[in-house]
Parts: sequence; C-alpha cells; structure tokens
Amino acid sequence: MAKITFKNPKGGTLYQAKVGFDWGAFWGFGLLGGLPFFLRKMNTWGIFCLVFMLSMGIYFGLETVSSAINAPNPEKPTDFEEGWTFIGEIIPFLIISFYLGFKGGKITARHYLEEGYEIITQDEALLARAKNKWGIEF
Repeated sequence: MAKITFKNPKGGTLYQAKVGFDWGAFWGFGLLGGLPFFLRKMNTWGIFCLVFMLSMGIYFGLETVSSAINAPNPEKPTDFEEGWTFIGEIIPFLIISFYLGFKGGKITARHYLEEGYEIITQDEALLARAKNKWGIEF
C-alpha cells in the first residue's frame, strides 16, 4: 500500500493519505456514515456523508410508510419493478462512493496540506507518483 505520511507541526500527530483507490473513503460514505473522514479530521466531509445517509434513510423510510398508508391493499409489484426501484435507490450511493474511492487520497492530501501539515515521506518515487496522480505540488 502506497501512502504519503503527513505530520502535524504543532502536535506531531501522523496521518496518511493513500496514493491508490481509497477503500476507507469508499466504504466510509455508504456504510460507515462518514466515520473515516471524522477520523482523518475532515469534519466537513464526515458531516456531508452523515447528513446524506440520514436524509436518504428518512426519505426511504417515509416513502415506505406513505405507500403502506395510502394503499391498504396494494398489489404486489413485479420483480421487474422491484429491481428498478432498488437500482434507483442504490445508484446515488455507488456514484458518490466510487468518486470518494478514486479521489479520497487527493482530497485527504489537499486537506492536510491546507491545514499546514508537513510531508515526512522520503520515497521520491512515491512522492513523484502522488504529485502526478493528484495534480498537487508539495
């Protein structure tokens, strides 16, 4: 795993940003409710993930309750209709999750650099790869 290590100049805390697909960011959005972002001290992204997940949960919950109240004897939807409903519900999660998976390292690195963290990784090849992949100068 290729990771760039950042050091907080004030407290000496170490954080890392991955130079490949960021599984923490991928799973952190849809499954963990932003927890990896909170652990990375990226509270804005964590709140975004948490609010998105909560609002989608409330929306789908209210939709289910509303359809149950408004249709006392609903016809059972066909498998085809149920399949399309599931796809329509899961697509927003997948799009954002994959975006964060592919861009999570760059977002994390940019956040740490903006906060004044110093790069302590000494591997020049890894740093060059990160600069090329992220498009960030350090």
